[in-house]
Amino acid sequence: MRLLFVTQDFPPDVGGIQTYSWEVAHRLSNRVEHLAVVAPEQPNAASVDRAVPFSIHRLPGRSDLLLLSLLPALPACVWRFRPHVVFHAQWQTVGASILARFLFGWPRRIVCAAHGRELLFNPATRYPGLGAAYDRLRQTLLHQVDAFLPVSQYTAGLLHERGVPPSRTHVVPNGTDPTRFRPHDGTQLRQHLDLTAQPLLLTVGRLVRRKGIDTVLRALPTIIQTCPDVAYVIAGTGPDRPRLERLAAYLGVRDRLCFVGDIGHNRLPLYYSAADLFVMPARQNPPDVEGFGLVFLEANACGTPVIGARTGGIPDAVQDGETGLLIPPNTPEALAAAATHVLTNPEVAEGLGQQGRHRVVHEANWDVIASRIYDLLTCESA
Repeated sequence: MRLLFVTQDFPPDVGGIQTYSWEVAHRLSNRVEHLAVVAPEQPNAASVDRAVPFSIHRLPGRSDLLLLSLLPALPACVWRFRPHVVFHAQWQTVGASILARFLFGWPRRIVCAAHGRELLFNPATRYPGLGAAYDRLRQTLLHQVDAFLPVSQYTAGLLHERGVPPSRTHVVPNGTDPTRFRPHDGTQLRQHLDLTAQPLLLTVGRLVRRKGIDTVLRALPTIIQTCPDVAYVIAGTGPDRPRLERLAAYLGVRDRLCFVGDIGHNRLPLYYSAADLFVMPARQNPPDVEGFGLVFLEANACGTPVIGARTGGIPDAVQDGETGLLIPPNTPEALAAAATHVLTNPEVAEGLGQQGRHRVVHEANWDVIASRIYDLLTCESA
């Protein structure tokens, strides 16, 4: 099979969809006759492109405007490459494949992943008057796609709400790499952070309201009553940091916080391993939603128990009572109770962490996920 993989998000840029595109492309390249990736131009992309076992075609323009580059360029790629299947990482680019199929009869099959945020986005929030036209365009394009691969039941529900029948939706959750994300000795990192003895909470993500970090801050005074030495490490950057610092000072917990900024992808396993508990009680802030929550799998892969909110696609990432705990969003009291339960019961924490690691090793890893994607790409009846 000749496969063309089209994505608006690809390294060296970083993020959840970038990771998805990178990991899936690498594994599919081992299973198909030939794989080519179409992605936006980026600074420093040449070093990435030279290191992969497949061809990458970079198109000029910003990622969010890739469709404008694709409309003339992708049909030409299809004509030269003659792919049996075009796999899109986001629905916004499928129009170019639909045009190519109309013009040339190729590709035979158009398949599209679905993550969440891209299905809720509407340009009318920035450009009043475009909402109705955008909705009509989206409906037209969605109905021309042969199969969708949403990453969670939540995302599948968004597709169904937009008229895509269940017969064309096949949930394939995200995965992670258990050889890269595995338990490490976190002693040195704790010493570096001067947090050697305390129970350690960790959040990894952009500092935006959707991540629910303020919920953790509001839960801290209650957690401190039972775990007086608890500390909270926040890894990431974003516009919400000033508000979070003010809130922490108001709550009297600023001395418990350690903002470490952007720690880099390679150091993530050390931070996950050093933590006693990973927490991210995200909330929905449409169109910004947590379509899955890859960080929960990464923490689990390092043997760390997790707590998330029962919102968006997080229930697909966290198996409640098995690999972690789920709480309602925006409930500091529920988070405090759940965190205290895990921190004061080592056998509970160890059990959740071990089951989380087991799930990643045997089910929620990129090898298994890519195999399922390959089967759906090649199955004409799916």
